[in-house]
Amino acid sequence: MSLNAVKILGISITKNKKNEILEYIEKYLRSKAKKPLIIVTPNPEQVVFAQKNKRFADILNRADLSLPDGIGIALTLGIQRIAGVEFMEDVVEMAAKWGYRIGLIGGKGRVAVEALECLQKKYPGLTGSVGDIRKAKIVFVALGAPKQEYFIEELTTNNLQPASPAGRLTTPLILMAVGGSFDIIAGHIPRAPLFIRLIGFEWAWRLFREPWRWKRQLALFEFMKNVLLYRLSPARNGR
Repeated sequence: MSLNAVKILGISITKNKKNEILEYIEKYLRSKAKKPLIIVTPNPEQVVFAQKNKRFADILNRADLSLPDGIGIALTLGIQRIAGVEFMEDVVEMAAKWGYRIGLIGGKGRVAVEALECLQKKYPGLTGSVGDIRKAKIVFVALGAPKQEYFIEELTTNNLQPASPAGRLTTPLILMAVGGSFDIIAGHIPRAPLFIRLIGFEWAWRLFREPWRWKRQLALFEFMKNVLLYRLSPARNGR
């Protein structure tokens, strides 16, 4: 099966449903692919930043999967929002089921270790490591944007292990940018109640609990302004 994408403000977003994307990932892991599968999780803040940073925009557009992590993106495109932390757990569940080893990179202090311990309790049989990703089939990178995307780009540029003595990738490998997912999984940051998530106000919940994030939330309004200006532009409307 193939996946479909649509662009918003110049950034490609995968528009397939989550179950279709998970099916695609499972088929990839069972294949003999020798090219890493890159997953990014753009939100409105990242899309706004990408408009000002060509390198970051290029990285997002080269990714194999670009999940609509932000509610602003999902509503604007009329597609299902796919929260990065939820998708990460879906992939981890798959890893536990089929015996794929995972690797965690990033997070402050011991949060990655705590996140892995929580995942192993929730998904019996899951194997993984923190920092050492040489034997991992699925690697989650939680360094925050754009650092995590730059890090993944560097890994793929330098032929990440597991590899042959010649330095080339020999087995399927997934690299996924996951932002603050480790903190949520480890219980350091509580998620909004389900009903708040369903109505699309998780961003407001985060702002209420972490008011110092207010400058970052301004990106949501800039994103909506840019979308409106684009839709009203003469070039788009043939004028």
